[in-house]
Amino acid sequence: MRNLISINIKNLRKKNKYTQKQLSELLGVAQTTIANYENGIRIPDAEMLQKMADIFEISLDYLLGREERDSNMKGPAKLSEVYETDLENKENLYRNYLTFLLEGKSKAARGLVIECYEKGLPMGFIYFDIFEKALKEIGSLWESGKIDVWQEHFISEVTLDVMREVKAREKRKKRKSHSVIGVTAGPEQHNIGLKMVLDMLEIEGWNTVYLGSNVPVQSLIKAVDTEKPSLVAISVTMEYHLESAKFLIQAIKEEFKDSPPKIIIGGGAFKNNPELWKTTGADKFSSNTDDMLELMEGS
Repeated sequence: MRNLISINIKNLRKKNKYTQKQLSELLGVAQTTIANYENGIRIPDAEMLQKMADIFEISLDYLLGREERDSNMKGPAKLSEVYETDLENKENLYRNYLTFLLEGKSKAARGLVIECYEKGLPMGFIYFDIFEKALKEIGSLWESGKIDVWQEHFISEVTLDVMREVKAREKRKKRKSHSVIGVTAGPEQHNIGLKMVLDMLEIEGWNTVYLGSNVPVQSLIKAVDTEKPSLVAISVTMEYHLESAKFLIQAIKEEFKDSPPKIIIGGGAFKNNPELWKTTGADKFSSNTDDMLELMEGS
């Protein structure tokens, strides 16, 4: 909520054409205090929040981000207008997105992302500097017991929905000859990172076949035989799924030993040991689209 309050204060001050100094004088505080409020360094107390609500002629709930609009009060017509100042500080966008989702505000989270896209932020930034960073923090919160698994699932599903919308708006490049099959190792359920990479490759003009989780080895072999991909991308988030990844890679190389596709592996399982991927039999480790493009350009 702290991030949303700071965004609201800054947006409302600008909308009402106050300088920080003018607002500080109206509130009886120093200009630096207003700057700290807008940067999220300090949060106003209840009395100060009510004073601001009175000055801006809005409800206190609106200022706190509890409602998108109060029709009886003067103020922004829609929550999306709050997003405009976010682009001035790109590194905080993922935190704002995450804050909305932790508060259960999926509509606001979607609106933030679409506003960013329409303001010119590229799909790659939205995927990897908003979605990926937010999801990594969610994973840490879940591991530490600060959020429940239902919250993790909710946030993942909202993110997938917004990803589809962003991707649908993006213009595809001219089709290339490269193709990729994407799969997670065994029962690995953490597959959004893999989906992001395949989406980016699809926009680059690749033919992509996303298989997701729980794909039997023989089914993967049939998919490779049918699609004849240039690349097979395998994602592993949890270390205990590494054996499943090794088995998949070995099966592909044995079945297609005369002309095997390139095999690239990535995921959170390797974050504490970057060299661990070499034990899997894959051709390269990757955590992003550029690595895949580099692998194919060098082949």
